[in-house]
Amino acid sequence: MVKRDLPMIVAGVSLFAASLMAQEPTIRRPENLPEPVSQDQRVQASEIDNTLADANVVLLDVREAWELEKYGTREGYIHIPLFELEDRLDELPKDKMILTA
Repeated sequence: MVKRDLPMIVAGVSLFAASLMAQEPTIRRPENLPEPVSQDQRVQASEIDNTLADANVVLLDVREAWELEKYGTREGYIHIPLFELEDRLDELPKDKMILTA
């Protein structure tokens, strides 16, 4: 290797490392997702606080852990990433309405 090639190699490695750090982590999605619920089954944003105040309602946050760290979440939620949900259904209450975020 010639000394004049060293700065080019260092610059290439630095650019590669910077591009890795700038990438967003991926969101894992299962292949067998059901169709979204209809509009009449959705809770409107203006109704969320009142709906969650009901003791028979829980919030299931299906985002990835990095999304929680970046965007935050609500206190008292149940966190199960969407990609893991099918394997962890037994962790959800069967006697409550579950809202997902």
